[in-house]
Amino acid sequence: MVDLSMDMQALVSRLEPIARPGGQGRVLMFLGASRGAGASSVARAFARAAARRSRRGVWLIDLDFARNAQAQALVSPGASSFDASFGRDPFWQAEPVSAQARLVARPAGEHLYITEFQRSRASIERLQFRSAQAYWNAVRGSIDLAVLDAPGAGRAVLPVAGDSDGVILVADESRWDERSIAARRHAIEQQGGRVVGIVCNRSRYSAGQAA
Repeated sequence: MVDLSMDMQALVSRLEPIARPGGQGRVLMFLGASRGAGASSVARAFARAAARRSRRGVWLIDLDFARNAQAQALVSPGASSFDASFGRDPFWQAEPVSAQARLVARPAGEHLYITEFQRSRASIERLQFRSAQAYWNAVRGSIDLAVLDAPGAGRAVLPVAGDSDGVILVADESRWDERSIAARRHAIEQQGGRVVGIVCNRSRYSAGQAA
């Protein structure tokens, strides 16, 4: 396993100053430019680096609700959990509306929390992401940083990208594709989002560059 901690410390310093006017937190999304680019590993390393500087907490939110690899990797069995709704309508919608589902957070280290999507077995027929500005504003008022780990394939997460403070694209150097990156940036901007940096993963020279 490659240690990304030094690279992520530098990226945190450039993208995520903890002290901000008004004490508002930020929401940053890590999105693969293609499937298998390593966005989850980069998002995890970034969240852990940011947590070391945080006072109110860093939340790592895995938007792959079906697998939730972040919780599997970082949360100890039997760890306590608490509601992650922040008293607002969520950024996802389940059908039927009567389906029993919720997002919880579990501690995964000092000032670091990982979310986990819980639902009743076979209770959800369809789930989609949606814009939820009130939710993310409540997040900004409560914690220092939310790091969103978004699946690299498909467009389902783009409404959430539009509500974030910035999107960091993660591209695999060995499969670098300018057209794919440009298309992903365009799709994000169409939803009102903003790409603030590109991480060149598995690079021989540098793990990332911030715009």
